[in-house]
Amino acid sequence: MDADQALRPPAGAITIELEDADRRVLCLSGEVDTAVATRFAGVHRRDRIVVDAIDAGTVTFISSSGLALMLMSAEASIAAGRNPVLRAASHPVARALQLAGMDSFFPRPEPDDGSVPPAGGAAG
Repeated sequence: MDADQALRPPAGAITIELEDADRRVLCLSGEVDTAVATRFAGVHRRDRIVVDAIDAGTVTFISSSGLALMLMSAEASIAAGRNPVLRAASHPVARALQLAGMDSFFPRPEPDDGSVPPAGGAAG
């Protein structure tokens, strides 16, 4: 690693956002590489990351460490009695989940009445 790399801010981020008093969302954005996932895991140490939703809609790249973090969070959430949903997944995340054989593990939220079907969905 050169000096410039050490000074650059990370290109991605992982945060936990509170939407309501008890609704937590794991938010991933940008380039979620191993360094970003490791930094997040280091901050939370042994805390189980229990969430109600995962939002990865603005991720431009995700490493296997990022996928593992999503999986561990979903498993911890299920063990805590929550039913986490993947409410948004960018194309890179959806593709990585598909290639890893993990896409069916992350349920998507039910569409609202009157919503537009996802792009590429079956036409009626």
